[in-house]
Amino acid sequence: MWEHVTPSDKDLTLPPSASQFRIPDRRAVQFWDDQRALSRTMDYELPFDTLKSVADIDSNSVIAWDCIALYRPGRRWEQVFPVPDWAGRPVSAVAETMRVRLRAIEREASRDSAR
Repeated sequence: MWEHVTPSDKDLTLPPSASQFRIPDRRAVQFWDDQRALSRTMDYELPFDTLKSVADIDSNSVIAWDCIALYRPGRRWEQVFPVPDWAGRPVSAVAETMRVRLRAIEREASRDSAR
């Protein structure tokens, strides 16, 4: 999710194309959230321990940004925001852990579909 967070973001209407291509996996979904609607939804609907893994939390606000959330195949957002199978932030610090967790989720999904 892309949104206005830092002072350098204030003039953006869309994330820079080069930034979007940093995640080449076709399963990754990226979008612009100018009103931070997803951050607010995550704040209201995720358990606090999960929210801590995806958001900056201070006394004035909760902003989910610079984070990765992984879900098993087929997971849908129906009534409430789904709790990710794994989440972390900032992206630069958790990228390798994300790769390991993604491989584990893929193996589990493969085993489940073989049953």
